[in-house]
Amino acid sequence: MKKKTTFQVVVQLPESFFASHEELLAFEEKLVDSMPKTCEVDGHDIGSGTVNFFILTGSPLAAFNHFRKYLGTNKVRRNLRVAYRDENDDSFINLWPFRDPRPFDYSYPKGIDPFSAKSKRLIPKRSPPGVSKFETLAAEDWNVL
Repeated sequence: MKKKTTFQVVVQLPESFFASHEELLAFEEKLVDSMPKTCEVDGHDIGSGTVNFFILTGSPLAAFNHFRKYLGTNKVRRNLRVAYRDENDDSFINLWPFRDPRPFDYSYPKGIDPFSAKSKRLIPKRSPPGVSKFETLAAEDWNVL
C-alpha cells in the first residue's frame, strides 16, 4: 500500500505583526479552529524576524483556502507569506502572495526582508501564459531575481 504524501504548509508573518505573545497564541488558536480535520496545526516558531505556523496536511491548497476563508483579513493578507513543501523535500512552493517567485524559508539572511514593499515589487502582476498563479516554485536564492 502506498503511503499518503504529507505536506508541511508554513504560514509566515513578520515578528512585528504580533504586539504580544498572547496575541500570537490567540492567532494560533484561531488557526487551529479554522482548519479541517484533515489538517494538523503543528505549532509555531519565532526568530530572525519571522513567526512561522506549521500545518501538516495531505492537501496544501485546501488548508490554504480554509485559512483564507477564516483568517484572511486585509491586515493579515498584507503581511502574509504562505508556502508548502513535501515533508521529505526542502523546496517550497509559494501559495501567497499569488505569483510570488521569491525564495521562501523559515528565516532570512540579514538585510533580506520579504515583507518590505521593495521586496514585494519582485512579484509579477501577471503569470506567464499556461502557468498557474496559485502555485509558484520558490527561487532557491535571492540573487536569481
